[in-house]
Amino acid sequence: MASVTHFIQNELLQSGQLHGYRMMAVRCKESGLNVRMEDVRIISLYLDPVGVALRRSISIRRRAYYAAGPNFIWHFDGYDKLKPFGLCISGCICGISRRLIWLNVYHTNKNPRVIGGYYLEAVKIHGGFPRFVR
Repeated sequence: MASVTHFIQNELLQSGQLHGYRMMAVRCKESGLNVRMEDVRIISLYLDPVGVALRRSISIRRRAYYAAGPNFIWHFDGYDKLKPFGLCISGCICGISRRLIWLNVYHTNKNPRVIGGYYLEAVKIHGGFPRFVR
């Protein structure tokens, strides 16, 4: 355990000061040290409590997002995890309001006619179309 502590301490002094315990565990394994991730977490907390607290407090920084208003941009997405069971989910939301435009299940979502049909149906229902789609 002393060799692991020494390795982590050296990493913290070099470029590893921004790494969390998961990345530090990977670096340990790459260096040939067989150590559990939980042990790396405890050692990191002991050696660098301020760094651990800083990494823990950082929230996800989302990129800047601009849209002129509701229905300015619609976001399409498909979910293929259930494809082996014959289910493909396709959905669309409004970029600003996050309102659900459509959520449909079909046996394919690779056919552009299917997605185009969902889009045209949504345009009819909502009485307009967005300026941009993603």
